[in-house]
This record gives sequence, structure tokens and C-alpha cells, in this order.
Amino acid sequence: MKFIRSKLLPILCAIVFLLFSTNDFGLVNIERTAIIMAIGIDYEKEKQEYEVTAQIAIPQPSTTASPENNDSLISEKGKTIAEAIDKIGINTGWYPMLSFCNLVLLGKSLMELNIMETINYFIRTDKIQDSAHIAGCEESAKDTLSSSTPLDSVSSFTIQKILGKDIAKLDRIADTSIKDFSQQYYSKSKSGFMPLIKKIKIEQSAGGGSSGEGSSGGSGGSSSKQGKDQYVFDASTTLIFKEGFFVETLTPEETLFFNIEHKNSLDTFLSLDEVEIDGKKTSVMLGINEFSKKYRLKMIDGKPVYCIDLIFFCKYEDANVHTEVNELNPTAQIPKSVLTKAEEKITKTINGLFEKLKKSNCDIFMITDQTYKFHYKEYQKYGDGIFELVELSTKVDCQTEKSTRL
Repeated sequence: MKFIRSKLLPILCAIVFLLFSTNDFGLVNIERTAIIMAIGIDYEKEKQEYEVTAQIAIPQPSTTASPENNDSLISEKGKTIAEAIDKIGINTGWYPMLSFCNLVLLGKSLMELNIMETINYFIRTDKIQDSAHIAGCEESAKDTLSSSTPLDSVSSFTIQKILGKDIAKLDRIADTSIKDFSQQYYSKSKSGFMPLIKKIKIEQSAGGGSSGEGSSGGSGGSSSKQGKDQYVFDASTTLIFKEGFFVETLTPEETLFFNIEHKNSLDTFLSLDEVEIDGKKTSVMLGINEFSKKYRLKMIDGKPVYCIDLIFFCKYEDANVHTEVNELNPTAQIPKSVLTKAEEKITKTINGLFEKLKKSNCDIFMITDQTYKFHYKEYQKYGDGIFELVELSTKVDCQTEKSTRL
């Protein structure tokens, strides 16, 4: 037996080495593979067909040569998304690999349709990961992906950094994935949300480059981009959906206080106007850190009441006023009038957010799901219309940041 094993082992090793050297078990040759980093989807209503734009990662010969974004974009049309993606492979000779696709952008034209008709493809296929970011665009997805930016050689990389990699700013962005949006759609609340990507044009300097452009090579701007309009991206506005249809947008401040329910507030600021400091009216920027937050659904006298209780620790970040240094340092005691104004603004923002949700019947707080799970008798009584009956109770307490707090 030992003799047979000793003879078979070298033979098996030789076979494996032979297969490896001939690449017979290689799935796809890397030279024939298009690694898609992001997908943009638009819809042509007249022709009733989708236009899919794929942003492909193309290896560069050197770090100093940064090509235009549209050199790596390929667009194809089809009656379905799958057909358009398949055409990308047919017409380019590249196998479209979606395993590394972490971003799906939906163009403005799709906001007139049921978004789930588009997202269904990404749920069914196993070619793209369910954790990929999904976001809407202020204009077409193709134009957004083709935008040149000084922050990276590929525009989708910049958008992905905004959506998921800047930990300190995540409470500003209502980021969601394909999986999360699908779960929201099929929940009892039948509501969902996603960030809206806006392009912000950068002013060009006299030398032809952007004013925010660095001098280093690599992912920064290059001479090939000079003279072309460049953009950065904003994702602090939120799109909300009811049963897959777009119904309303949330402002950046409404988005912030919606996010606080399920995200920690880090590096968060609140701007106040007409604040009186040392007898002068001025604008103030406060840093706010959550100390306590409670979002609870209660049944009071048989009626649903959504209770939001928030406690924030605040500190001065900036103020347009000249005063004593010890009055505006981060550990300074903030006057009660300033804290009261902060409480009023936060309460007004939350109440406005909730009123907007009720008018559009968009339950992104998942109150209907909470009723189904924890108050089933009331859910049987009111059914899916319970969100129309819910009342809001908001309590906000702003305090001065304690210097001894860790």
C-alpha cells in the first residue's frame, strides 16, 4: 500500500503541474475580462429600453498617466438589463465580470417607474454582490459616471468613498445596498430610501486646472484633464420610495436626524443663525454628539404614538464673533439660550421630516413593521394603514459637552 502511494503522489503532482502550465482549468483569461466597477442604468421611455453604462477598470502602464473617465465607459441598450449587459460582452469581446461591482446608479428617468422592476435583476443574478451600494442620480447615470473628478481617476471610486468609506461622515448619508432596499420594499412598511448623487462643478483656476486639484500624480488630477469640467459629488439628500415609486426627497438636515436612529453621530455639526453671543447676533456652528437616543412605538389609549427622545452633548465649533477666548473654546459653557435654539431647530427638523413622511405615506421608520412584531392586536385592527394614524412625540435635550467625559 505504501509503495502504491509513493508512486501515485509524483504522478498526481505531475498532472496538476501540467494543467497549471497549460491553464486548462482557468475560468476566464484576464486579458478577455472586463472588470466592471460600477453600473449606471437609464431608461428611454419612447423606445422602452434600458441603457446600461459600465465603468470598467483598465490597467494603466504608469501611475502618472491618468486617462479620461469616458475612456473606460461602455454603454449598450436592451429591452432588459441582462440583455444590455450581455451586449457589452458581445460587442467588446470582453467577458463582463460583475463580482467587483460595488455601485449601481439609477438615472433620473427611472424615478418615473417602479424601481423594483430594475433592481429585480440584481436580486436574481448571482453575478453581483447584494451588498453593492445603490443610489439615484440628479441627472442621467451615464452623465454621472462620465464626469471627470480631480479626486480619482475613476468617478465611481469617488462616489463609493462618499457612500461607505468615510466613517466620520456616514451619519450624513442615507446609504443603502441592493439587499437592504429589497428588504425595505418587501417589508410591511413597503417603503425604502437611497441617497441622491448630485454633481458639484469645481471652479477652474487661471492655469486650466481645478482650484481643488493637487499637484501629486496617481489618483489626483492630471494634465489630460485640464480644460475639461470637473466635479465633486454630494450624497446628503435622500430619495424616499413607497411600493417602489419615488415620492419625496429629504433635505440634508432631515437625512441627518433620520440616520441618527440607526447610526452613531460622529463629527456631526449643527448650524444656527441669529444667535446672541456677548450681546451680538451671529451665526454659530455647534458640534453635537449623541448621549442618549430612544426611538419607540407606544400604544396610548389604543392609538399609536412614535416617541423620539434625544440627548445631545454640544460644544462650540465656530462663531462669527470676536469675544473672550475662554467663552468660545470647546469646553466653554454654552448659554441656555443657544442650547434652547438648538433644541428648537432639531425638533422642528424632526417634526418636518415626519410630516413629510406622513403626507407621502412613506414609512421609512418601519413603524408598520414594529406594530406587526410587537403590537399585533393593533395591527390586526388597523392593518397597513396604521402609519396614517400614528402621532409623533419628540423630546430633545441639548447640554454642554462635559470636558471630563471620555
